[in-house]
Amino acid sequence: MVTEQDLISKYLGIPFKHRGRTLDGLDCYGLLIHVYRDMGIELFDLERYEQNWAQNGSDHFIENYHLQWEPVDKPRLFDVVLLKDCKGVINHAGIVLSKGRFMHSLTNIGVVINRLNDRQWIKRIHGFYRYKHGNN
Repeated sequence: MVTEQDLISKYLGIPFKHRGRTLDGLDCYGLLIHVYRDMGIELFDLERYEQNWAQNGSDHFIENYHLQWEPVDKPRLFDVVLLKDCKGVINHAGIVLSKGRFMHSLTNIGVVINRLNDRQWIKRIHGFYRYKHGNN
């Protein structure tokens, strides 16, 4: 069984790479794909992913999440948090950790851990999601 510390040790500090799907560089969804793969779950990838999809007014996460995810009010360890930009477009995701933290990959920075209740993040939270058929 994968532990929170296993995931932190493996992913923290990996650089950001747009459309990154290897440990040489990950974007936020690439991080989700890898973390869930470590737990034995294969996630779909976002097929219509474009460089500027958020500016095109599309919510690709929400358009596709219903396939494997269900919204939850109270997140548990390894659930997903979806975040929106200032225009209300859901364009970012992270993995819920313990103690009110989440791990995500930031543009030009890489995989980091932040607190969900930090001012810059709490106002951006769209919601929390749990994998429908997993034991996470």
